[in-house]
Amino acid sequence: MKNIFVIICVLFASNSIGQLKQKTADKLFDNLEYFKCVEMYSELADRAIAGKKKGNWDNLNKAAVSNYHLFRMKDAAHYYELLHSKNKLNEEDRMHYIEALRFTEKYGKSQEIARESTNLFPKNSYFSTIHANKDQFNALFSDSAFYRLKEASVNSGRGDFAAVYYQNSIVYASKSRNTGFITPKYGWDNDYYLNIMQSNFGTDSILESPTMLKHQFISKAHDGPVAFNSDGTEMIITKNTLGKKNGKEVIVLSIYFSKMENGEWSELKPFEFNNKAYNVGHGVLSKDGQQLYFVSDKPGGYGEADIYVCSKAGNGWSEPTNLGENINTEQNEMFPFVQEGVLYFASAGHYGLGGLDIFEAKKDGSSQPKNVGYPVNSSNDDFALIFDKTGKIGYLSSNREENVDRIYHVNKRKLNIDLIVDVFEKYESLEPLANQMVTIKNMTTQQVDSIETNDQGQLETSIAINNEYRIYTQKNEFILLKEASLNTENIRKDTVFKRGLVLKPTTMIIHVRVVEKGSRKVIPMATTTISDYNLGTDTTLITNSEGIISLVVDRNKVLWAHGAKKGFIDGDVSFNTTNENDKVFDIELALSPIRKGEKFKLENIFYDLNKSTLREKSMKSLDKLADFLLKNDLKIELSAHTDSRGSNSYNQRLSQARAQSCVNYLKKKGVLSKNIRAKGYGEYKLINRCKNGVKCSEEEHQDNRRTEVQILEVN
Repeated sequence: MKNIFVIICVLFASNSIGQLKQKTADKLFDNLEYFKCVEMYSELADRAIAGKKKGNWDNLNKAAVSNYHLFRMKDAAHYYELLHSKNKLNEEDRMHYIEALRFTEKYGKSQEIARESTNLFPKNSYFSTIHANKDQFNALFSDSAFYRLKEASVNSGRGDFAAVYYQNSIVYASKSRNTGFITPKYGWDNDYYLNIMQSNFGTDSILESPTMLKHQFISKAHDGPVAFNSDGTEMIITKNTLGKKNGKEVIVLSIYFSKMENGEWSELKPFEFNNKAYNVGHGVLSKDGQQLYFVSDKPGGYGEADIYVCSKAGNGWSEPTNLGENINTEQNEMFPFVQEGVLYFASAGHYGLGGLDIFEAKKDGSSQPKNVGYPVNSSNDDFALIFDKTGKIGYLSSNREENVDRIYHVNKRKLNIDLIVDVFEKYESLEPLANQMVTIKNMTTQQVDSIETNDQGQLETSIAINNEYRIYTQKNEFILLKEASLNTENIRKDTVFKRGLVLKPTTMIIHVRVVEKGSRKVIPMATTTISDYNLGTDTTLITNSEGIISLVVDRNKVLWAHGAKKGFIDGDVSFNTTNENDKVFDIELALSPIRKGEKFKLENIFYDLNKSTLREKSMKSLDKLADFLLKNDLKIELSAHTDSRGSNSYNQRLSQARAQSCVNYLKKKGVLSKNIRAKGYGEYKLINRCKNGVKCSEEEHQDNRRTEVQILEVN
């Protein structure tokens, strides 16, 4: 009986101790003091698993959550896996489970859970992002050769992060120092509160031993991270302050400003958009100081913490604007940094290697962020990337070693992006165009450069990453078929872009060679006229000793070449310049020696329909005939002919009237009446088969409608 009593007492005491531990753990958990309760929950969870008792899943969940927040991801994944096996994971648990798996580089399993979770929670973008981008995993290692990382000498091993440049030093947040307050440690992870440290650059840019910034920058809560304006006269600091949420007192992040005055930092001035109900922190200025980027979990955002921007407005700031859904996700976006139009930030919501990864995008949020990749990113938290003025050297923070935040020096190898442009003239083949000026306009910065091609019609130049370019050229008497363009956004390796510009000539060279018909002897000193009847223009030249004239003419034209020389019958030939492959077009114009009985057709003689009235376009051809007759003292018959359509008598009268109209015009030009007579032949001298009753085309009928000249006498 006594033994039974002892057993009952032991069981009662054991049960009381268990209940006390449960209550203590729950209280610590509610106060976010994970370091103090994690072992209790691990023990309670392991006891529940061993006893296979129902109703203890809450302890497993809190063991998982506590380990997760302390970055004990292997243990967190273990408990989440047990919960998963019993279908005890809610939406948030699944997100933490996936992150824990990715932290421990169990990417295959994380993809499995993401696919399963996407089906259960189709509106959750985190699950869909992890699942949809699984094929992009290897690409995150593609530019690993461009970065070199080395742990900075200032690390304390307790937690150091968010380095920024300040004059000849770096300033960063650190858990390395006990400030001596009554409560020197933070219950979340049992580390010291954040303080601001400064380390100067010594010889060969080696960092010296850090010292702590004191005065108004030290408190019994977290102080940091910080940022500075470009000339180092203004500091932006993130601090913990007391706030209220849902009626309860809470700790929130707030931004403060301080200015350097007489060698001392001024009293802190709060950011006007701080709020006791939510966090506002991680402030950073643009290079010109006109924009302030910061992080907040204010209501109305896209997720847990979003990046916002506001602009300088007098002595204050404009209403903050969320950078939008390209940048912000359902998870945390943090630690913004802006340089040369590029926004660098850390995100747990975009696809990465695990934890927080560093991304880059256009500073206005208009582009899709790109993961900077390995080795800048790892399976752990990677954040707070900065660069110096060169954009090649900087720092980042990461807990990739022992889950402790450390600062790493980053050396970014120069990315070589070259542009090669070939310029051609388009003839039968593409011909390289040497010494041609090409314009390369940076559409992102609006900078314009002009570069000349070499002897091979080519130029080569270097261009910048994350810029859009327009490439074009121009040349008299040519048109550019198509401008070239390119975009260097998110280039990840040394790249050579090749572009071609093709100029199509709008003119061509014609060579008209005037020869004697039959013998083909060249005729020097012949008057040669090139006419565009549509425009009413003439260009007259004299053939050289080889009987040739050369002239630049427009392409896609129908032109006439007219040749004249005393002792020869004027000659005409039509030609077109529509052949785009020709650079030079050769034309031969044969002139017949003047002989009695010689007959030739007058080109471009036009009358009004069914009338004998000469059209204005006919005058040029008749002017040339008048000049020919006056120079050579000839007697001619000028005859007009019709086609077979209409009555014979009608055609006879019409042709006679038309021939007389031409003769009358020639007389006005000085040709003597005795040297010229008009003759109408109607349809009696058809030159093809198109007589009455024969069906012919309009072109065949046109051949019969002609005006001819026959030499009757040579005086």
